[in-house]
This record gives sequence, C-alpha cells and structure tokens, in this order.
Amino acid sequence: MGKVIDIGAELAKDNPRVSSIGIQIYADALRTYHEAAQNVLKNGAICSHPRTGAPIENPYLKIRAQQAAIIGKMSRVKSDRVLRLLQSAAESA
Repeated sequence: MGKVIDIGAELAKDNPRVSSIGIQIYADALRTYHEAAQNVLKNGAICSHPRTGAPIENPYLKIRAQQAAIIGKMSRVKSDRVLRLLQSAAESA
C-alpha cells in the first residue's frame, strides 16, 4: 500500500485564504478524481462487465468527469503540488 496523504492538510498549506469547507470539498473531489483516473489508467476506457464479460464503457470515466467539473469550478485552489504527491504515492504503491 502506498503512502497515505492527508489531501486536505496539504491543500490547506498551499491555500491559506481558502475556507476550510472549500478545502474539504476540493480535497474530496481530488481524492475521488485521482481514484477514478487510476482505475481508467489500469483498466482502460472500455472494460468487461463484471457478470457478463461483455465490453462496456468504464463507469469510472463518468466519475472522473464529474469530479473534474467540481475541480474546474474551484480554479482558485492551488493543487499542483498535492496532485504530484498523489501521483508519486500511486507510483510507489
């Protein structure tokens, strides 16, 4: 298992003027976005249905897009460093 990162605490370090609820919302969206992106990277945009084996669009594509929309609306939050931390942790897992 990779290193556990407190996304909210790391975002707060880089965004002292953003409200704590804004940090929490962004952290939750970034965590879910990253998880979905990792699933798509691992399994592809098209994957097998778990019961039938038929090819289907990966359901994580929709989740990734939803979270990207939330993140995009919060463009004032600086997250480049935190995203690099998440990517680094995923690579070492």
